[in-house]
Amino acid sequence: MRVIAVADHVIDLEPGAGDASGTVVAAGTPAHVADKGVGASAGYLTVALQAATTATPS
Repeated sequence: MRVIAVADHVIDLEPGAGDASGTVVAAGTPAHVADKGVGASAGYLTVALQAATTATPS
C-alpha cells in the first residue's frame, strides 16, 4: 500500500472470482480512492496515506 499511496492514479477492482469479479469500484488519485470508501483497498489505502503524511524523512 505504501507504493500505491504515492501513485499518480489508482484503479481499484472488486475482488472475487468468476463473472462478479473485476468490476471497477473506484479510480483516481490515491486520496480520491481512499475517500470514496468502497472496495477492499480503501481502508488500507487510508492508513497508508496517513502514514505517508506523518512519516519523517531520515
